[in-house]
Amino acid sequence: MTCKPVKVIDKTTGKEIEIAPIKVWAVGPRGRKVVKLGLFKSPDTGKYFRAKVPDDYEC
Repeated sequence: MTCKPVKVIDKTTGKEIEIAPIKVWAVGPRGRKVVKLGLFKSPDTGKYFRAKVPDDYEC
């Protein structure tokens, strides 16, 4: 199953791109609001970076 693309800012180049995350996970303190992060691979540089994805995002 592939994840659907989201718009994120590529931290290695500074450009806004639309790309599907490799992995998505939630982080946050117990009992508080969680934040979903995604692992992305930059198409320009080939480096990996993390970025926030929408809270309602499902992979």
